[in-house]
Amino acid sequence: MAGPASAGDKMPDYLRELDRPVNAGDWTLQCNASLVCQIIGVVTPPRNHVGVRTVVMIDRGVARDARPRLRMAFLDSTGALAVPPPEDHWRLIPRGRLRREVALPLGFGEREADGAYRASPEAAAAIIAALRRWPGAAVHNGERVIARIPRGNLDRLMRRMDRLQHPARPRLTDAERTEWLKEYHYTVLRAKTAEPGAVPDAVEHACADRALPNRPFVYRIGPQHRLWIAECPEGNHIFMHPDGADPIHFKLRNAAGEIRRHDYAGFGGDSLLAVQLPRKGRIDCGHWAKFGFSGQAFEMILHRRYDRCRLVPYDFWPKVWYPTSWRYADAPPQMEGMRPSRPRE
Repeated sequence: MAGPASAGDKMPDYLRELDRPVNAGDWTLQCNASLVCQIIGVVTPPRNHVGVRTVVMIDRGVARDARPRLRMAFLDSTGALAVPPPEDHWRLIPRGRLRREVALPLGFGEREADGAYRASPEAAAAIIAALRRWPGAAVHNGERVIARIPRGNLDRLMRRMDRLQHPARPRLTDAERTEWLKEYHYTVLRAKTAEPGAVPDAVEHACADRALPNRPFVYRIGPQHRLWIAECPEGNHIFMHPDGADPIHFKLRNAAGEIRRHDYAGFGGDSLLAVQLPRKGRIDCGHWAKFGFSGQAFEMILHRRYDRCRLVPYDFWPKVWYPTSWRYADAPPQMEGMRPSRPRE
């Protein structure tokens, strides 16, 4: 997986192209350095807050003969999954001036953990081919429109995906591949809620107005560390607290060393620290990252990015980085001499 060699190194043009999102109407193409490309399509929320939107997600592996995979999820105007499960008689119907086009079955399997439905390979191929040529479409139940489908030049993005995944000539030298396409294998510790005890002064006075609205959350993240999360009006503040030492303010920096302001931060049931970095003050777009604690440092486990503010759940945002592999430690690792390399944003 790609990880900048150092903050001052210039990323190869090919990796910059893979990293750059491309829009076409309601569709966005996003690839990553593992050469996996993803397309997400969703219309903007309706102003009258009436109507259901379909999030269409297409991805394809790196093999030349890989078949595109398709998933759909159904959202209300607020971004919530508030639609009954699709029924067998739901169809994708064309909209616009079309002749001899027929409605297509969705071919969904069971609902997946994030609330989306995966189409069968046969249904996915037919639906993607139709959306590449139809000017518009909708999900219909035989009597009425159930959900709106994104519009735009999907065909252009699919052809660009072909060029990015399989360029006509090699785009990276052997030296660039060695330097940039590295593997990262992480082992992280499980976190658990800790007894709060006395709140350190740095955490107590974390908020800009010097008043902490709520008692901070505290987690035991290893044999020698706790982590505090203080909820403040300007965003959550994170503190790493080694046993017997003062807490350290946890700050996110990009490859240039610049501090990136985050909004939400918290631990989930997966023992990963989730952090949301808003785009231009909007929390429904930007970056969504998860980190696991290795015993001495936080390592990035997942990085999603979506620059279009359309009230789409984070789980549907395209993945732009993840390690080659990661797992939970069976036992706390030894601290001495442990410091694996880690990717930079």
